[in-house]
Amino acid sequence: MQVSKLISMKIFKFGILVFGFLISSSLIVHANGLVSAKITDGWIEKDQKLIFGLKIDLNKNWKTYWRLPGNAGLEPLFTFDKSENVLAAKIMWPSPIIFGDDNLWSIGYKDSVLIPLEVTPIDTSKPIKLEIQADIGLCEDVCIPVTLNVSYFATPGQNQENYEILGAILSEPIKSDDIGFQPPQCIIKNGELIIEFNEKNVKTGIENIELFVIEVGSSVFYVKSKKAYIFDDRITVSTKNSVETELPGVISRETIKTTIIGSNQSLEFVGCSG
Repeated sequence: MQVSKLISMKIFKFGILVFGFLISSSLIVHANGLVSAKITDGWIEKDQKLIFGLKIDLNKNWKTYWRLPGNAGLEPLFTFDKSENVLAAKIMWPSPIIFGDDNLWSIGYKDSVLIPLEVTPIDTSKPIKLEIQADIGLCEDVCIPVTLNVSYFATPGQNQENYEILGAILSEPIKSDDIGFQPPQCIIKNGELIIEFNEKNVKTGIENIELFVIEVGSSVFYVKSKKAYIFDDRITVSTKNSVETELPGVISRETIKTTIIGSNQSLEFVGCSG
């Protein structure tokens, strides 16, 4: 399946219904690089889950971080504990960029980012109060930890289509399963994980590979593209080329996640074959 078909699938998946929720959101204005943070209007899906967006605007050339910040960033932490009539909340991270030099580099967003949120209500007939506390890092030359407290109140009502949120959802890392890619092969031995990808598949999904992010349990490995080995239509990546952490003692191949970050999009594989 081509990437263009995947985009059509995502648009259908996140199709907007006429019935939605009206949102009353707080606007956070802050110093130290942060211009504003607010909730943007969303909609209700067929499965009754609600889609909203957290919009973070920064001063020019300021940056904030992806869910995994790289070797020089601050990992963001979101909590929804004080929310009312919320069963679950899921963050959908748009594809990030790489910034910094060879020694101190990070993964994240520059100037602004809209982060889609998928909220599952306890009772769809009742109002929702969503309280978000976000502990994030903001960076220009020096990185600063900042805590955002953003809230909104939603009641049943009519919503407008929000193509900005749809665009952010479409920029999520492409799931390899959605476009029919086979899982990579992996070898685990002597404290090393070696993963082999089909080169044609990877380069069909994204362009200009910059970074491989390998998640094995709670361990995260960052491997720059220049340290990957390409031979006989295979791209081989080893955790030995990442010095940030070590492999856990117990590894499940089914849960190994690799996100390949390119300059225009990202591609995500979950699981690998032995």
